Amino acid sequence: MLLAALASAATQPSSHTLGFTIMRDIKIIHLIYTFGVGLFAGLLYTFAQGVIPMLNRLSAAEYANAEQLLIVNLDAFPTGVIVVATIAMLLPLYPLIKLWRYRTSSFWRLTFVAWLLFCFGVSVFTIVLNVPLNNYVKTWDVTNPPADWQEARDSWNFLNSIRTPINLISFLLFIWAGFDLHHLEYGGAGDHR
Repeated sequence: MLLAALASAATQPSSHTLGFTIMRDIKIIHLIYTFGVGLFAGLLYTFAQGVIPMLNRLSAAEYANAEQLLIVNLDAFPTGVIVVATIAMLLPLYPLIKLWRYRTSSFWRLTFVAWLLFCFGVSVFTIVLNVPLNNYVKTWDVTNPPADWQEARDSWNFLNSIRTPINLISFLLFIWAGFDLHHLEYGGAGDHR
């Protein structure tokens, strides 16, 4: 009987905390989107440090073939980059909406800034700027790439050099927010940093 009472007390939210179920859901969702943003940051960093230098050494035909293979494989459904990025872009909206009344908390503010950076500085940026270049590369004849293939490559590389640090900052802010989540759980609206 004592064990049952302790178990029941452990699963019940106290009167000074947010609801147990909401906080549990927010923690799980926060882990998922932070992981997704981290995966994307790792992908962009890997491109910047390893893939791009390798691609820069290829001939026109080799570059066109390699880039087309990368685009097709990275965009493959359901494990493709698009799915991870979309989930990572949409899931932060759950805690931002659920915790609107705590929007002065450090968790909410950090999550909001990280979400803005990832949503607009990475996702929208990629859709508007990088994807059109990818679509252009997919139209190339790999045996006879267009004369401007190096310009397209250099433009894509430049754009990647902008979104990679933005993604990394977003990832670090989501991690920081995760450390501040306990202030909401135990301090409620009193977390006004």
